[in-house]
Amino acid sequence: MLKKIILIFLLTIINSYAVQEQNIQKTMDSKIKKVLQVLQNKNLSLKQKEKQSIRIMDSVFDYKKMAQISLGRKWKTLSSKEKSQFASAFEKKIKHSYVDKLRLYNNQRVIIKKLKKTKKNRISLESTIIGKSDTYDVVYQFYKRANKNDWYIYDVRLSGVSIVQTYRKQFSDFLKTKSFKQLLKSL
Repeated sequence: MLKKIILIFLLTIINSYAVQEQNIQKTMDSKIKKVLQVLQNKNLSLKQKEKQSIRIMDSVFDYKKMAQISLGRKWKTLSSKEKSQFASAFEKKIKHSYVDKLRLYNNQRVIIKKLKKTKKNRISLESTIIGKSDTYDVVYQFYKRANKNDWYIYDVRLSGVSIVQTYRKQFSDFLKTKSFKQLLKSL
C-alpha cells in the first residue's frame, strides 16, 4: 500500500522550472500530463522514461529545503560541507525512490483539484490520483523563497502522510543510536 502511494507521489512530481504563484495549478496540470505521456510511451525504454521523468520534475523541488526539514534540529549543528553532502545524498535518495517506483505505473489518471493559500508564503495544491481500483489524495506543499516570486515544493502529503515528516522520524530514530556520518553513509 505504501509503495503504491509513493509511486503515485513520484509519478506526479513534475515541472521544469520554479513556478509563479498565479501559474501553479496550470503548470502542474500541464507537467503532470507530460510525465504521464512519457510513462505511456511504448517506444521508450524504462531507462529513457526514468531520465525524462526526472528531467521534468527536477527543478520544481527544493531538495535542500526538503533535506533540511527532514533532518530537523540536527541540520543547524552541521557544517556547510555536511549540509551540502546531506542535501545531495537526500536528493539522490528521493530520485532513486522515484525511479524504483516507475515500474509500478499502470495508467493512473491525475486530477488537479484546487489551490489553497495556507499562509502568506505557503500554498497547497490538492490533487487526486485515480487508478483502476484505488484513489489517492495528493497535496503538494509549496513555499515561496524569501525575496523571490518563485514557488517550490518542499513536501508532498500522500493520503494525509507527509513524505518529509516520514523521513524526519526515520532520521531522528536513526540518530538516537548512530552518528550523522553513519546516516549519511546509509543514504
